Amino acid sequence: MKKTSKRGKTIPFFLIPKIRKRHVPPIFKDRETQWKLFAEGALRNNVFHNDVIRRGKTCLACNRHFNHEQAAVSSKIDKHHHCYLRLCIGSILLEGSSDIYRPPHKGEYSPVPDCRQCKASNPAYYAGCIKKIFPVHHHCHEQIHEREKFWFNTLSKKLLFGFRSATSLQT
Repeated sequence: MKKTSKRGKTIPFFLIPKIRKRHVPPIFKDRETQWKLFAEGALRNNVFHNDVIRRGKTCLACNRHFNHEQAAVSSKIDKHHHCYLRLCIGSILLEGSSDIYRPPHKGEYSPVPDCRQCKASNPAYYAGCIKKIFPVHHHCHEQIHEREKFWFNTLSKKLLFGFRSATSLQT
């Protein structure tokens, strides 16, 4: 099922996270380090980054090619989580490792998991991590999160309406 955004583009519904990133930490409060390693650290691992980018030649949000010879426009490619419900089971890389793709952004979790080791020793689990993240154009990534906000705002209004309706029946 595709949903049309304000600009007329369609965003496949499966790209919209069903649980927002900020709602996941309480679920994994006893395993916060493993969750943050997946949610933020893995994106900074060079092996993981390259495997996510190699997942496809087209953006799943707009179906246009990435920066290849058939690309319509040159665009920054983002890595988009369609699901945050995953824990990292690997070890942490030493600071300065060549497998670190980039330094952390402000406020981002700084440790980086050893995805190379996990890919070799736990290929099925590693594949499960890769399946939760898609390469998308930067502009499309912004539109996906606009749709996410819209759906969560719509759902919260419906829940609030339902709650008010149920409580007014009891008075």
